[in-house]
Amino acid sequence: MDASELSRPVRRLKSELKDDGITIDADDQILAVLLDELEYARRPQQFERRTPLYGSMIVPPDRSLIEAGELVDLIPLDGMPLETARRFADGRSTYLAIGPDGTRMLACFRRSVQYEADMVEIQSDTGALIVQRTPVLGVTRLFTPTETIEWSGYRWTQRPNARAQHELLQPYLPHVTSAVLAGLLELAVHWLSPGRVGATLVVPVTHGESGLDLSRSIATPDLSVTARHHYPALLAALMQTDLATVVDAAGRPHHIGVGLHWSAEAEQAVEVSGGMRHRSAARYTYDHHDAVAIVVSEDGPVTVFAHGKPLSKCAASLAMAAAGEPG
Repeated sequence: MDASELSRPVRRLKSELKDDGITIDADDQILAVLLDELEYARRPQQFERRTPLYGSMIVPPDRSLIEAGELVDLIPLDGMPLETARRFADGRSTYLAIGPDGTRMLACFRRSVQYEADMVEIQSDTGALIVQRTPVLGVTRLFTPTETIEWSGYRWTQRPNARAQHELLQPYLPHVTSAVLAGLLELAVHWLSPGRVGATLVVPVTHGESGLDLSRSIATPDLSVTARHHYPALLAALMQTDLATVVDAAGRPHHIGVGLHWSAEAEQAVEVSGGMRHRSAARYTYDHHDAVAIVVSEDGPVTVFAHGKPLSKCAASLAMAAAGEPG
């Protein structure tokens, strides 16, 4: 399929994306396939009043899902009509893999890969553009190398992924190592935010316990924000914890449930919109100039604070309230 063969619904989708300010960086041939997959994921045919889940991966000609290693089993679908092939792709463990030349395979993953964090990791490993109709609330979304694009039910939205945020922020946060900043952003943007887990992650860097109230805090096991397989444990704990989590310079979150204190000067100088988490993070980082605080709001947005100011904001879709699970 090329751009001249787009169906009427797909042409309408292309116009909607343009109207919502969404630009997808792909050549015409891949874009045609991608738009067709997005339109199908958004409005799949119902069967006995059930709307099916769905997932597909559009693989560039110079990349391969084999790069996912032993995680995936690729099954050829030679000659199978597209509408039939789509029935086998559930968007949780199986995805329809499509090449720009129209070749199709069924990608059967050996574990569930349905959450946002899974999608971002596989996209990074394989270079595929991933389309998914989610198991929770049936949200249609697209994962690209730099962002997540979502259909909110009435408009398309986009938000940068953790990798894009990391590249943007690292030059402004020289006191935080690249690996620790990358881990903090991945945990906040792709785990806590989709799970609607409000949290504050603080890296004091050189200030020790100054401004920190550890009196009612809880010491954590030897976990690290640089180890992705530790994130489920951190997610589970932070779902049950208020106040801040203190992460040391090596990436170890050594205490949760920590209160943040600030000076009278900070209280007078810092005016930040948002709730108590945002004000506390801004005022704490005003007093401690090397410190960084990442605030995850319960409704999704992630804000990074330094020097008493928000450096960036990554707004998640409000439609992905996943009842305590990653999206």
